[in-house]
Amino acid sequence: MNQKLLFSGQAVKSEMVVLVLDKWGLHPELREKPSEARRRVPFRRQSEKPDVNDLDRDADVLIPEDAFERAKEILFGESEIERAGF
Repeated sequence: MNQKLLFSGQAVKSEMVVLVLDKWGLHPELREKPSEARRRVPFRRQSEKPDVNDLDRDADVLIPEDAFERAKEILFGESEIERAGF
């Protein structure tokens, strides 16, 4: 199944997106970006796992193509308050 990129940003924000979508019954995938893409750390190898204590690390949220429109509406659509006209 093909996946589409829904969100890209700091891991702490990406994890929140994953939690929200999980609550709606969707199954997103959190994919960490290599830290070397953002900055060079001499003692760290590309194959090592990202530092989970680094909240500023980059991550992507991927969602199956068939659930993409629904996920986009959940995250970026109007809220219930906006729809009600408050």
